[in-house]
Amino acid sequence: MRAAFVVGETRVVREVPDLSSSSGPVRSNNIAEYQGLIFLLRHLHELEGERRPRNAYLICGDSQLVIRQMRGEYRVTKPHLVPLHREASHLSSALDVEFEWVPREKNPAGLLLDS
Repeated sequence: MRAAFVVGETRVVREVPDLSSSSGPVRSNNIAEYQGLIFLLRHLHELEGERRPRNAYLICGDSQLVIRQMRGEYRVTKPHLVPLHREASHLSSALDVEFEWVPREKNPAGLLLDS
């Protein structure tokens, strides 16, 4: 599976490893979507560095589940998503970010994965 993000002219596509569990590897679109978000948030941290004042970011994603979980509208009920959500929440808490859902056909990162 692959995950992608776009920031300005920067376009990144990365392979997403399966998660390990006691019953074997776990793979899902939700894992890839969370991994893409985590890759993006780490990239934003690198961009921010010591910049003051910090930038505000609008993070658009086509996964309603991930966006709504990051907004706190949905609980994270799948055990394999809990650590991914925790990491994304931790990374986003240090940034000025908002999350917005967009349809896949309007998501430049989603279009990277379709090509």
